[in-house]
Amino acid sequence: MKLLLHKVCGQPAALPVTIRRCGPADADAFYALQNEVCAAMPHPEQFVPDTLENITAYLTGDLCLGVYDGARLGAYFILRYCGQSEHNYAAFLGVPKSEWDHWANADSAIVHPDWRGNGLQRKLLEAALPLLRPGIVGIGATVSPENQYSLNNALASGFTIAARREMYGGYDRYLLKKMV
Repeated sequence: MKLLLHKVCGQPAALPVTIRRCGPADADAFYALQNEVCAAMPHPEQFVPDTLENITAYLTGDLCLGVYDGARLGAYFILRYCGQSEHNYAAFLGVPKSEWDHWANADSAIVHPDWRGNGLQRKLLEAALPLLRPGIVGIGATVSPENQYSLNNALASGFTIAARREMYGGYDRYLLKKMV
C-alpha cells in the first residue's frame, strides 16, 4: 500500500512510503527502530520494549506491518494472535477463555520521531484490519494513561477504555478493546 507522508521532521514534505507485511527478515530493523525510539522517549516507562527474539517470533507467526521509505523502516505495527495464552488481553477484558482464540493483541505501534504527525499509527491499524486472521472478533491493547498521543490515536481508531490496571510488572495502563 502506497502512502504519501506530508510531514518529515515536522516540516511540510511529500515523501512516498510503502506499508507492507513484514517477516523475520525485518527483525533487525524492527528491533533497531524500537530501541532508537525508546532511547529518545522523555518518559520511557510509557513503553515496555521487546527482545529481538520476541520480535522475530512475532514476525514469524503474527501480523506485522512496516512503513518503508525504500530500505528505511520508519514505523511499524505488531498485532499478535495469543490464543489461549495468559498474555492475551482478552483474559483481562473478561472474555471467556473459550473465546480467546477470536481475539488479537495490538501489541506495538512505533513511529520514528521524523515521521510523526502523519497519522501512521491509525493508518497501520486500518491497513491491518483487512489482513486479520479469519474469526477475529476483537482486538485488545494497552497504553500508558500518560501517553496521550497513543491513547488519542487508539480512541480515534475505535478503541474504548475497558479498564485501568497495573500490568507488565507494575506499570499503570489503560486496557483498551475494539470490536471488529
